[in-house]
Amino acid sequence: MTATNQEREARIINTIVNTTVIVMSVMMGAFSQVMVKATGAMASGMTEAFAGKEEGEKAKEAVEKQLPEVDQKMTQIVSDLRKEMYEKMQQNRQEIAPYLVDPVFDAGPKIIEAYDFGLPKLTQELDDQTLAQYTQLITTEDARFAEMFKQLSEWLNKLPINKKTASE
Repeated sequence: MTATNQEREARIINTIVNTTVIVMSVMMGAFSQVMVKATGAMASGMTEAFAGKEEGEKAKEAVEKQLPEVDQKMTQIVSDLRKEMYEKMQQNRQEIAPYLVDPVFDAGPKIIEAYDFGLPKLTQELDDQTLAQYTQLITTEDARFAEMFKQLSEWLNKLPINKKTASE
């Protein structure tokens, strides 16, 4: 296998992993907020029923103060998943390689190369901090990133791996 082919495969694999990690980060962040708010509302309601409105508000505030800790734990989970995904992709590279010959895989890295956000590209193996910066672009509703991410999501859904996996 040539260095150029290895570079191509690495760019494709990194694009898939990084896009997936960003989706997971956004979903986990939203999930943790929903769960903390729901737990706070339940704690408030139960406490209010037994101890009054003022105590109910205190219970809700106490639960919601835990959100940063929950977010931190979710961030660690995503970080661990990112590391595991990179590792698994490298371990299984020989099994993955035959799928990657399809030119449809080249579209993802091409989409990424069309955009510059002043960050290392999603075609590279990225660290948690860089991926968090990309995730922040989604949460701040950066229009250019949203456009690129929509294209990447559509590309991921068209990959032959998804069709094979879905039929198995």
